[in-house]
Amino acid sequence: MGFLLLWGDVMTRFVTVCVALLMFGGVAGADPLPNGAQLVWQRLLIHEGDSPLKEASNSEALKRQLNLAHCKCSKAGKGTEQEMAYELSATVTTGSGRPADIFAGSSCNDDLQRPMTCKQLPSVPDIDQLAIPPPFLVKFTAFDIVNGLKTDQDCGEREGSGDIWVMWDMGNGVPYEFFEQKSVGTATSFPDVRGIDTLAPELPTEFRAAGGEGTIDISWKLPLARPADIYAFQALCARHDTGAPVGGTFAPLYQTATDVCGIDDPIPLVPSMASAPAGELPVETAPLAFSGLNPAFLCATQTSGTATSISLRGLDNDVAYDVAILIVDFYGNVKATFLTTTVTPRLVTDFWEDIHERGGQIEGGFCLIAETFGDQGPLTQTLRAFRDETLASTVYGRALIEAYYATIGKLGAVVQGSVVLRAIAAVLLAPLVALALAWHFLSLPVLVLLLALPWFWWRARPWLRHGAVRAAVSAGVALVVLVPSTARADDFLPYWQEPNTEERALADVESLVKWHVGIRIGPYTPDIDKQLGINPTTGKGPYAAMFGNYRIGNTNYDAHIYQILPMLDVDRVLFHWMGQWTIGGSLGYMQKTAHTYTLMSSPDDVLRDRVPNSDNTFRLLPFALTAGYRMTLLDEHYGIPIVPYVKAGLSYYAWWISGPDGSLAKVCENGQSTDKSPGCPVNTARGGSLGFQTSVGLSIRAERIDVDAARSMQQSGIYHAGFFGELSYARVDGFGSSSKLSVGGATWFAGVEFEF
Repeated sequence: MGFLLLWGDVMTRFVTVCVALLMFGGVAGADPLPNGAQLVWQRLLIHEGDSPLKEASNSEALKRQLNLAHCKCSKAGKGTEQEMAYELSATVTTGSGRPADIFAGSSCNDDLQRPMTCKQLPSVPDIDQLAIPPPFLVKFTAFDIVNGLKTDQDCGEREGSGDIWVMWDMGNGVPYEFFEQKSVGTATSFPDVRGIDTLAPELPTEFRAAGGEGTIDISWKLPLARPADIYAFQALCARHDTGAPVGGTFAPLYQTATDVCGIDDPIPLVPSMASAPAGELPVETAPLAFSGLNPAFLCATQTSGTATSISLRGLDNDVAYDVAILIVDFYGNVKATFLTTTVTPRLVTDFWEDIHERGGQIEGGFCLIAETFGDQGPLTQTLRAFRDETLASTVYGRALIEAYYATIGKLGAVVQGSVVLRAIAAVLLAPLVALALAWHFLSLPVLVLLLALPWFWWRARPWLRHGAVRAAVSAGVALVVLVPSTARADDFLPYWQEPNTEERALADVESLVKWHVGIRIGPYTPDIDKQLGINPTTGKGPYAAMFGNYRIGNTNYDAHIYQILPMLDVDRVLFHWMGQWTIGGSLGYMQKTAHTYTLMSSPDDVLRDRVPNSDNTFRLLPFALTAGYRMTLLDEHYGIPIVPYVKAGLSYYAWWISGPDGSLAKVCENGQSTDKSPGCPVNTARGGSLGFQTSVGLSIRAERIDVDAARSMQQSGIYHAGFFGELSYARVDGFGSSSKLSVGGATWFAGVEFEF
């Protein structure tokens, strides 16, 4: 009996507590609606400009509705984009006919918190109407979901959820037995929209500023707090003396309430000290021109959130500028800082200017014949002689001249605007040049005979397979080309030629090889210094001086002169006769970047002073058309998996040099700086040089080590694969033209190759 009394007392207390919680502590959870009904939150609708409510066209449009600028506009009741709405419906009717109240805010299901934190929105008169189309529109603003009932306060700056609550009861005296919560912006069709965000990212620290030629470079250290919140950086520039804007060509990635709805929205600009060169002017207060973050002053954009620098281009030298840096997040919220000193672009000496100050006569520009080979170069003069003496002497030759100028000769104007297209056109023209030279010096009958020789050899192959001729040729090759004093035992057979049909199949693929592809890399230094000479004081040419060791201020830095050059080789195997005879091409790319010299530095200084954050870049795009021979006999007949080879051909190397502002470097035709002599005829730092190259190398067919691997490769269509190394020499200087930059060089390469 005592146990039962105790149990009854416990249950009485439990029920009393539960009722108290329901009446005074709010609803702890949502029970299912009667009749199994469920609420369905459908589309989130917004205004885009003056458009009616509609689903967001993209995630950027939706995120911009959920940021601080739109919160401020909706608080002020200004603009056309302040209202949003959710479509709300129910799966079936509940049969209750009860109204539902809707709130915006946090913890609205708590009866004690709701009066202090939640703003009531228009109610649903009858919850059963939600089961009847069209859906009910739950309308609210960004300010509603950010601030809730705190309408007398500024927009809260936070990121996370902004909640809408649907609350209803069954009329039995218990307040709000049921509720449904929806976090605005989540579970949309755009995965990168994760609720609201009215909190701007943190500011970077440790700013550094330096002026180059027509440029300003600003660097910083990313903030430790919320660095992943940063989407982009933008810069504002104004002349310090007049406050005039510099820019106006960049679109703002941020939003302010002024831009959205026209209300006054001053964005504070906090000061940031930046290390800058001596002589800059102090900026004690935020420039008035930057108030409101006027887009007319935007002068640079950096769309990487992990960037630690930004470059401002197209500025005037010797003019002091005020600079502000803007940090923008993915929702368009922005924070701004201004530098407490001016930054001044100053003239520098770049690589192109240094070449001409040293007396170089290099000319930029492309033209398919005269510009490519040098207007007065020996090759151009020879080609003109071919035109005027060989072709012009016959009716057919004159017809060829007219056809050339009507077709190929017009390519110069077509490809004039592109470095790559000009280089490709010149490479494609190289075989025609070689043919013209051979015709001019050998005469047409001799040229035709030489071109026919490979065909005669090909047709003679069956004859060479028999008799004394084959024996003599084989013996000569074995004695002279292969290994002297090497004799093969009569009973010797390589492992892949033993009397096993499956193994022998591995050796019977040589005639199937049609293509050879190689990827190689090696250190490369163009022969610019050999062409332009060495400074007797420093022992360096212009290339070594610019791209080798350097000094900034009182600190010396080490830098290697060479640059790794990757190359792609593609060769077509024309025929197999005592090896592979190929024709193909090569393509590569390299670039070398260095700080520019200070304007008054001397070429006689072993380590010339440089300008930090002011760079110039030399770029090289080497093309080549080559013919080659690969001596596969060692592998085919002796089981030695090595293939010596030689290649030679015509080269065309396109090159260009960019100045500190990122555009092509320029000098006057007399060698002076264009900044010192404005309006002069300009010599632009881009060009192409023709020449020749040759290489000798040794490749190792690695698949011979493993027969199973070889069989697997051949089943996939690859007959040989391995490694190779080669020595290469290229003379690419317009065939000795002093106006063409010498960009050839001697080096070595190593790489991998495939035959299929």
